[in-house]
Amino acid sequence: MHRARVGRRAAAAALAVLSVAVWAFPAAAVPVREDPRDRATYDPYFAEQWALGALGAPAAWARSVGRDVKVGVVDTGVDLAHEDLAGKVVAATGCLGLAPSQPCSGSAQDDAGHGTSVAGIIAADTANGKGIAAVAPGALLVVAKALDAHGSGTVGDVAAAIHWVVDHGARVVNLSLEADGTTLSTPPGQSLADAVEYAWHRGAVPVVAAGNAVPSVFGARGYAGLDAVIVGATGRSGALAWYSGPVAGAKWAVVAPGGDERGPAGTPSCAGALATGCVVSAGWFRGGTNAYAVDEGTSMAAAEVSGVLALLLAQGLTPAAAVERLLATADAAPCGAGCVGAVDAARAVGVPTGPRPIAAAALAAPRVAPRPHRAAPLWPAVVVALIAVGAAAWGVRAVAARSRPSRRS
Repeated sequence: MHRARVGRRAAAAALAVLSVAVWAFPAAAVPVREDPRDRATYDPYFAEQWALGALGAPAAWARSVGRDVKVGVVDTGVDLAHEDLAGKVVAATGCLGLAPSQPCSGSAQDDAGHGTSVAGIIAADTANGKGIAAVAPGALLVVAKALDAHGSGTVGDVAAAIHWVVDHGARVVNLSLEADGTTLSTPPGQSLADAVEYAWHRGAVPVVAAGNAVPSVFGARGYAGLDAVIVGATGRSGALAWYSGPVAGAKWAVVAPGGDERGPAGTPSCAGALATGCVVSAGWFRGGTNAYAVDEGTSMAAAEVSGVLALLLAQGLTPAAAVERLLATADAAPCGAGCVGAVDAARAVGVPTGPRPIAAAALAAPRVAPRPHRAAPLWPAVVVALIAVGAAAWGVRAVAARSRPSRRS
């Protein structure tokens, strides 16, 4: 995995086609407006969030925003003071370094950045005029920090964290964890399988990032028989990402956008122009506040699927029915043995679908050099308007790249 920090946008004096998109929330709710002319509500990185459009999330908001569904994030914690997350975290704790049977306690403050990015994808505050939009704008977050500042942890701590978020109301449990045992210590005979089954049998849907190797954290049987949605990643082209791990044997396996970029050395990279193929989310960097970052990996894809499941659960579906709907509405995709296809949030929640139109004209205007990319916001099913005006083109720049090659999940 490679994260890169992104800076605030600056206006450019270029002519563009200004996209005004409105998605109606369900009954009695305020609509989501992503209108670049309205600085009070427009999320400035929304135009960069190509993964939302590829997933079909903005169109899905016409039917569900995941209202009040609690999503558990078991990870490096969350930046608890972040402008796009502070109001969404309803419970949080730390589960690091626990002795057997010791309860989770302490802070869930992120000190690595990974958990903050995952949480932002799922449920960042949306249409607040800050940062990004989320897959499930109405969802809430239950956070348990089980990985340290290096993204490492133990199976015991992660298992305790899973129990904690479920016991505190999580109906989806996001596990964007490395699956090859290199960052999650797995002593002989230990596995996360029991903790995952604990979640499922208490009404929560576990969502597991496929990682990039054999799923040793689930024991010798791997994904076989595991009651969890296993998620691989695709790039902007829709093809399976080069790093996405195998999902063979899984009961329920899908793919979702995770980015697919490599630097000159063939390693994961979101630096410079490569940032346009990565996923934008909230971020945490030491010494900074209210940061945003670009990242890639099955971690990002798993977070997106967790958000889609929140949309479905908010429609009143049971966990089993939500998983069934997720799989039944997936788009056909060449994603490997055991994989059903690519998640389609709009189809999943019941939005009438055909080929999803892309606002290509709105994305083709020149941007502040050297950043030629414009992502394509999805035209939602409820109201779409494209207004041709002389407007500001928004720029993004990736700076202060930081590489952590041991984690791509």
